[in-house]
Amino acid sequence: MSAYLLGNLLGRFVLSYALIWLIVWLLARLNWRDAFRRANHWTGLVATTTAFLIGLIAKGGAL
Repeated sequence: MSAYLLGNLLGRFVLSYALIWLIVWLLARLNWRDAFRRANHWTGLVATTTAFLIGLIAKGGAL
């Protein structure tokens, strides 16, 4: 795997996590500690992985 591909995948996953964290932060009434706790729960990780995979499918691949 090239560095470009790994960076692309890692960046997509980080942005997916940030998107889920932002949604959870808003649902937690702007309590950032509660948002981190909820985002790191298994449901938050499933949501992050789902957003990541939808992003890959919508773009037509990692490249």
